[in-house]
Amino acid sequence: MIQPLPQEIWWLIAQELSSRLDFSGLFLCARVSRGIASLALPLLYSIHESSPASNAHILEMETTVCLWRSIISSSLGETLFPYCLWIKTLRLGNLYSLLEDFGRGVADENVRRLRAQFFEAPLDKFDVRDRLRGRGKRLDLDAVVVQVGGRIIECIKTAAAKEDKEAGLLSLEGPTLPTENLTSWVTQLSRLTSLRVHDGSVLNEGLAKAIRENSPAFNEVACYMCRGDGVDVKLAGFLGGLGPNTLESFTVNSRNDLGKESFKGLSGHAKSLKRLGLFNLEREAFEALNLLIPCLEIESLSLEADSTATRLQWTGPLAKVYEEIVRWLQHCVHLRSLDFQGVPRGTEILSEVLKSPGIHLKTLNVKSDDFTPELYHSLRSQEGLSQLAVRIVDEDVLEAGEARRDQLVDAICQCHELRELETNELLSINQFTQITTALPTLEEIDLNGDLIDDSFLLPLMSLSKLKAFTVFGPSSFTFDGILEFLNNLDSNSGDHEGFQLYLGDQIFEYKFTPDEEKMLQDEIQRRFGGKLDITYRADPDELHESDFSD
Repeated sequence: MIQPLPQEIWWLIAQELSSRLDFSGLFLCARVSRGIASLALPLLYSIHESSPASNAHILEMETTVCLWRSIISSSLGETLFPYCLWIKTLRLGNLYSLLEDFGRGVADENVRRLRAQFFEAPLDKFDVRDRLRGRGKRLDLDAVVVQVGGRIIECIKTAAAKEDKEAGLLSLEGPTLPTENLTSWVTQLSRLTSLRVHDGSVLNEGLAKAIRENSPAFNEVACYMCRGDGVDVKLAGFLGGLGPNTLESFTVNSRNDLGKESFKGLSGHAKSLKRLGLFNLEREAFEALNLLIPCLEIESLSLEADSTATRLQWTGPLAKVYEEIVRWLQHCVHLRSLDFQGVPRGTEILSEVLKSPGIHLKTLNVKSDDFTPELYHSLRSQEGLSQLAVRIVDEDVLEAGEARRDQLVDAICQCHELRELETNELLSINQFTQITTALPTLEEIDLNGDLIDDSFLLPLMSLSKLKAFTVFGPSSFTFDGILEFLNNLDSNSGDHEGFQLYLGDQIFEYKFTPDEEKMLQDEIQRRFGGKLDITYRADPDELHESDFSD
């Protein structure tokens, strides 16, 4: 007679599945028995924000509906298990996206069915309509999200109070969340560490005070955008209100009005700030960037300029600001990840920073429409890089001579720990071979070129851990060439599990037949559990005919 596994073993299995983010495995465990479900389900819901359902829209809508119904219903006491008490991250932005999908798919019978299913009792009380638009037929998305968020957080707080414990929610993320609601919510979340909002204009000193008084472990803020009258001063008040040297991570991802006041506020966390992402910065922000000089504990820094800042010349009074920014970065000796996108005279700044003896990067991402040859010379100093992306978006990339590309190749070959490489420099087959020979542990390569063909597949044979090869320039690979490459890759006894081949601009003259493409897809899936993705350049004859279609 087969003896059932002890619960301790099931617990270890569930823990391993959770560490692998294996949602299907945890779900299957939960179906074994009620006892095993009590082990597996808390782990499944604690990582639910990383599941495919939480990051999908129409294609996984049914799964997403089931996930959110279970969480919300449990907050109303209508489920067998208290699912909402197990979540660590409340992603109300995902709920907002689901509700948006309901609106976009009104003509789709399946979407209408799922919408009706979502709002079935006991969730019918959240079917709030916008009375000002659509004659009461349109969902009031903001109101639904606020009501759901309030209900879940109240349930979490009440359950924690009954057991004399702290509320378990660690991270809160949402779309348009009013400041008064956020302030009320954080007073109930004593273990909150992270807040992510769509619009940073809701962040003010009052909210910061509530966080400081109720969430002592709070250390991360991220916002998609941060615009509006006085938002620079308001954000500075929020940053100052958190208390000095408490914030470890700050990110703004899109359009914003950050400036000198915000940067002064960030400098108040100089001893704690480790991750800083400032994207889409305007000219005025770059002119005040030197105010971040006190922030020397940064480990990961991302800077991106918007269209108003990319041509900033740093002349006149700004020359001193430029010099101070360079000195600041040179003294950030804890820096391990650096991302420069469109930063004015960014390659010049980097050429000074990279050669500094105290800078030892693991990740470098450069996208610039200016170029200085000193960049590639300085790059030789960063031998410890594991990820490198260099994209020079200027007209010279097409006209650059062999000497410029040789200098880049020589620098890359010094990075013996490199695992991921991306460049749009038009490397020759000899230069590419030089890289693959010098760096046999490369795992991912994104490549450009004048016309990349089967000859570029041969050097890949020396890479024992190759997991992805992407060509985003024009390519002319043949069916036989790729098939032979897959066969050779499979026989070189390397680790290529999940290998992906992406051809972003395969020219029309080398378009595969549907049968050929399917066969290549099947071969990659069978041999490596990977996939092939091909985008073809349009047929020039068809483009020509379309000019006369009218």
